Amino acid sequence: MDENKREIIRLIEELALQSLTVEPDDLPSLGLLLEGIEKIEKIAQEGELASLAALGKGIRKLIEKIILNECPDPGQGILLLGSGLKLIQGQARAEGAEGDAACAEAFWGSWENLVGESRQAYDRQKGKATPAAAFKEQDAELYRDFISEALEHLGSIELNLINLEQSPENGEYINAIFRPFHTIKGVSGFLNLKDIQRFSHAMESLLDEARNGRLQISQLIVDFILESVDLLKNMILDLREQIETGKSAAFSFDLTPYLKRIESLMQGDDREGEGLGQAAGQGAASVPERAVPRLGEILSSQGVVSPQDLSQSLKEQEGKGEARLGEILIKDNKAKPAQVLEALREQKRISSQFKETWVKVDTGKLDNLVDLIGELVIAESLVEQNPLFASLRDQKLLRDFSQLKRITTDLQKISMSLRMVPIKQTFEKMVRLVRDQAHKIGKQIKLHMSGEETEIDRNMVESLYDPLVHMVRNAIDHGLEFSEERERAGKSPTGNIFLRAYQKGGNVVIEIEDDGRGLNREKILNKARERGLVAEETLTTYQIDQLIFEPGFSTAEKVTDISGRGVGMDVVKRTVDKLRGKNEIFSTHGQGTRFVMRVPLTLAVMDGIVVKIGGERYIIPTVFIKETLKPRKEEVHSLLQKGDLIKVRENLLPLIRLHKLLGVGNGDGNKPPWETLVIVVENEGTQKCLMVDDLIGKQEVVIKNLGNMLKEVKGVAGATIMGDGRAGLILDICGIFEIDQRIH
Repeated sequence: MDENKREIIRLIEELALQSLTVEPDDLPSLGLLLEGIEKIEKIAQEGELASLAALGKGIRKLIEKIILNECPDPGQGILLLGSGLKLIQGQARAEGAEGDAACAEAFWGSWENLVGESRQAYDRQKGKATPAAAFKEQDAELYRDFISEALEHLGSIELNLINLEQSPENGEYINAIFRPFHTIKGVSGFLNLKDIQRFSHAMESLLDEARNGRLQISQLIVDFILESVDLLKNMILDLREQIETGKSAAFSFDLTPYLKRIESLMQGDDREGEGLGQAAGQGAASVPERAVPRLGEILSSQGVVSPQDLSQSLKEQEGKGEARLGEILIKDNKAKPAQVLEALREQKRISSQFKETWVKVDTGKLDNLVDLIGELVIAESLVEQNPLFASLRDQKLLRDFSQLKRITTDLQKISMSLRMVPIKQTFEKMVRLVRDQAHKIGKQIKLHMSGEETEIDRNMVESLYDPLVHMVRNAIDHGLEFSEERERAGKSPTGNIFLRAYQKGGNVVIEIEDDGRGLNREKILNKARERGLVAEETLTTYQIDQLIFEPGFSTAEKVTDISGRGVGMDVVKRTVDKLRGKNEIFSTHGQGTRFVMRVPLTLAVMDGIVVKIGGERYIIPTVFIKETLKPRKEEVHSLLQKGDLIKVRENLLPLIRLHKLLGVGNGDGNKPPWETLVIVVENEGTQKCLMVDDLIGKQEVVIKNLGNMLKEVKGVAGATIMGDGRAGLILDICGIFEIDQRIH
């Protein structure tokens, strides 16, 4: 007898003595019994004693029903508790035998009547364990996240297909359809969803041909992509049903016709495929949207009625119109009332699993809430700065207003915190990614994480997931060497990836670092010249590093499941730019690479420096500011073609006269720089000086969109309402640099 069974027998003997004196209203004793049976259940699960674990789970549910006063006959429940403990004891002593089948059957029959649930979720003998039932809770959460994100991706593909059909030559639409397939392929790969990965990888290859101009998008290809989206959607819905119900896959998906069709399309055969929906098995054509089975399906799966009897009763139901299937089966003596009732309970139990236990709030509503509270704070500031209010001497009014100010301040903090979530969940997904991808390509890799509790805007967390996946995969495939190569270089055979997050000022900094081979800048530069991205001019280290963010750029020799298509880093740059963030790369050949993403804590508010330019106030985001200074006359130099240059720390930086660029100040832009202030700003590795009249101070501002009419205006990122009620424009440093570049 193994140690697990000995411990179970010891615990059972203690519980059996306690159960002899327990009463239905003796909550402390019932609590001790519940604690003991949970220990038994845990030991049985760890020892892979499935039948004992199932009995423990059933007894635990029975005790919970008695404690909650949900058992119809508590006295009978206590007696059944004793029978269950005796049954566990008998099975544990049977050295692996299943025990007395008749006793087990009697126990579960009584248990169903008292608990009001089906035994199928508890009794191991009623069905084989399924892969979904074997999921760890952490893994199940990963699968649920994947299902939610994948369905969103497929929805975006359907929307973009409409645009693609109208403009088949538009590369942006093709990329917008390609990227979701690429993401689904990558995530399904490390979740070991082989069919989904295999098919999405094939679709990715098909669209890659279109991206590179080797395949012409036609009406038939658009139709085929739509059919493929339907197939993937059905596969994902089937996966969701497996996870939520614990049942094995209900449908089979034959991918062969689709894969053959993809192959023929890539070879230039543009003839219409036939019967794809039917060829993919029942899954592609008939996966039901509902997840809850019908009453007849449950009775048939339990062996209560035969398929022939069920078919006859359904035909009879069609003829009678309003008649219910259960009533017909009972009337024809094909099922007993108790059996129909139990099937209805099972149907209700499954249905309840699909009811949401939380409320999903549209982030747009949260944005509106934050905006309205921001307006409230601004309105409060306007009242406070009103001269009439300042002249009041009513002490009670001033105390009441002070209380109102405290409340609005707290309300603003709470509203902002509603959108803040730890980045931990996103980081934890990388653990599985690193483990699976390292195993797939045969590398020894260890992931080190820190700063998982760092909080960031929820929208930002969701947006950063794809860039993190791509950057970690890039580190695995390109950055880290195989063990033999590392040992030859005098390194540990196990490569390391460091994932860090921390707050710095008003930003969240995320670092992905590896101790691998570092960037091969010579290879990057040669590849860029080969593709015509750069001419023969000399580039700085920063400019060479930034080339890896170009769309479709890759130095990989061949395309693999992990990388090689040049998609990942393009996604990183697009996403970080959209979030008003910055990308930085630090790499040393032979020692490793560190990627740094700096993004604001939230998109709703921003830290900025308020400056005065020609009588108007503007806000410059602090993330771009390096320093401020008042230049001396000897530090200002003028060049005919370049304009004014300011000497800052031995470097000559171009001067941008914002008065002229923004068209304000009535000639103030002609002032000599040494009579004004200069702000040094940096964008994508380039530094320039901005000339302003005065610095008013640092301020946290609520960002307002400019609206559709002004959203294309270069050099302006948004607006805010200042304390006196006037508007202040937020400068877009990237746009300012572009305007200055065109002028010169």
